[in-house]
Amino acid sequence: MKVKSFIIITLGLLISSLAFNIFLLPYHIVVGGISGISMLLNHLLGINSALSILVIFMFLYIIGCIFLNKENMVKTFIVSLLFPLFIYLTSLFIIKIDLSIDNRFLAGIMGGVTFGFGLGLVYHEGYNTGGMDIIVELLNKYFHFNDIYTKLVIDSLIAIIGSFIFGFETLIYSLITIYIYTSLIDKVVLGIVGSKAFNIITTKPDEVKKYIIDELHHGVTILNGKGAYTGDKKSILFAVIPKRDYYKLKDALKKIDNNAFFVVSNSYEVGGGKW
Repeated sequence: MKVKSFIIITLGLLISSLAFNIFLLPYHIVVGGISGISMLLNHLLGINSALSILVIFMFLYIIGCIFLNKENMVKTFIVSLLFPLFIYLTSLFIIKIDLSIDNRFLAGIMGGVTFGFGLGLVYHEGYNTGGMDIIVELLNKYFHFNDIYTKLVIDSLIAIIGSFIFGFETLIYSLITIYIYTSLIDKVVLGIVGSKAFNIITTKPDEVKKYIIDELHHGVTILNGKGAYTGDKKSILFAVIPKRDYYKLKDALKKIDNNAFFVVSNSYEVGGGKW
């Protein structure tokens, strides 16, 4: 991990941790994911949120190491450790300072903005926080579920469970906050579109194809091309991927074929099967 990436990821996790302890946990705004589950365990069983997040993260991390790419799981490991650590450290800081807000709706909005911005910084660097992201990747790999909608459904289900514990009003605040923070993640990562279309000209089409299919679990089409100036035959790979995988593919292209030429465009809607 580069120093710059580590600083950005650390900052993102710190912001998300502060958002969790200031705006979300005190007001019982269940944002879904492992963070939401930790709120429920904290309220029902009195388990420290940082501890429950760490235990669940480690359990899912082991599952990910078994069924997912080992290299990607190594990248997830440090984030899985830092996030609960920052949750714990920032909770100690919050105890000493009165940061309470009278308006719960405002707390939900601020929580969604800051929580989403922090996580967006992490995703922007090509990392994720583990936890539910591992479950989403598993469902995508084996059942080809759309990762964005899958995460949204899981978060919403956890928020609904929270409504049985904290009341129906909590569900409304939680769903609003989930919408805000997921929107902020998308905007921080790469703008407002859902997918990116790659047109790649490379002398190593088989290696690039293998990476897109085996590592990113997306389809790719190989076209035959010819250079207008040189007359040389070229292989052109076309692939549409979620924007959260944009930097993964971009970095992989540099490693596989540093001379590869690629053009990336926005894809506002994707339909049909894999080719």
